[in-house]
Amino acid sequence: MQQWEPLFAPYKSNEFAPGHGGTDIGPLKDQVKALIGYNCDDQRYFDIHHTAVDTFDKVNRRELELGGASMAGLIYLISKYGL
Repeated sequence: MQQWEPLFAPYKSNEFAPGHGGTDIGPLKDQVKALIGYNCDDQRYFDIHHTAVDTFDKVNRRELELGGASMAGLIYLISKYGL
């Protein structure tokens, strides 16, 4: 996967590293070959995350689109070339 990092550099989603997958996907670790979590720029993310005002209308559209495109690209590469 490290060889794919340059493909994601223009979108600032090119830091591939092993580590904690997060509490949202962690329970799946015994059921799948790999867990992949997206670490977003959390400068604003945790201001409202898991609070009463954490609603979809607060999501930054551009950040959501870039994150979604990055994950889709990574899934495509894994599907085509494997891990």
